[in-house]
Amino acid sequence: MRWEPVLAGVVRHFRGVDDVLINLTPEDRKDLERFANRKVRPTNRQKAQALLGLALGETPDRVSIRIGIAKEDLSLLVDRFTKGGLKGVGLGRSGSVTLRRELRRYPTIEKTPGVCGGAARFAGTRIPVWQLVEARKLGASEAQLLIDYPRLKATNLVDAWTYAEDHPDEIATNIHTNQLV
Repeated sequence: MRWEPVLAGVVRHFRGVDDVLINLTPEDRKDLERFANRKVRPTNRQKAQALLGLALGETPDRVSIRIGIAKEDLSLLVDRFTKGGLKGVGLGRSGSVTLRRELRRYPTIEKTPGVCGGAARFAGTRIPVWQLVEARKLGASEAQLLIDYPRLKATNLVDAWTYAEDHPDEIATNIHTNQLV
């Protein structure tokens, strides 16, 4: 695909012989340019692959190309790793032993600082427990929740209801905080 700016804030998309015109307001154009020019940060997976590649003796140039990280970002990653280890690059184990033990009671629920505001969420997702509790209070059935959230299973809901029963203040605080936003 090739995008080409045209007069009056219109963008024309060329795909074969079909043209599609999109009218942009000056505000929309400014926002899109800001998003398009935003610096892309390496993902945790890219960071891990880069560090493993360097540890195995790959050259920084080779790692940069293979992983798809800019050389400057790779250099910064190495500096941060040198100064702070895995935690310095955001890959360290998070949470205390007590928190991990507590969450074993709810095997499909986890808490990670910086993900969903640190709220309890379903493992491998960004679906917070409070969101389902609130939906249930508003009248959504379990069947409807499983339809609305296809990644969740019935065991997730059982864990969510148990967690909510055991932590009512936390859930209420999360609901209240997110209603204000």
